[in-house]
Amino acid sequence: KQWYQRRVRALWSVSDSNATGKWQKLFLYNQGKKVESNCQAMPLTTALIEGLDTFMSSVIFGNAFVSILNQQSEIPSHCGPTNLRVRCHLGLQVPEGECSITVNGVSERWANRECIMFDDSFLHCVSNQTDSQRIVLIVDLWHPNLTLTEIKIFSELFAVKQ
Repeated sequence: KQWYQRRVRALWSVSDSNATGKWQKLFLYNQGKKVESNCQAMPLTTALIEGLDTFMSSVIFGNAFVSILNQQSEIPSHCGPTNLRVRCHLGLQVPEGECSITVNGVSERWANRECIMFDDSFLHCVSNQTDSQRIVLIVDLWHPNLTLTEIKIFSELFAVKQ
């Protein structure tokens, strides 16, 4: 059991905090690069993500990760780097109560087993004012307004080397 706890803790590649709270990320894809050890630890989730036709794999703006927002935490307003993508949040463990995302002034509550999709180039922030962690799977997808030709061009322009 102790080995397992160390291994799981080691998978969490990014944690952050500020004056308003703490959060952690477990990347399966980080800026277009596959994180093999994490993908091996989560093979079904990885297969699901890689099976999405619109997943932004192998481009700098493509991420897929599990995000934990601790209780009584907020992530301040910020914007994503591009409007080439939409970000999908799938609720995995969403506590009851005040736990939401606000995008461009509109607030939505996550729900277990449901997705929220938004253009993260718009100003957005998240808040979890409950006594439990909020866990979502976040996946970056090509913006649905792009044509296949545009996606091909941007895939080559912003490609990352594995």
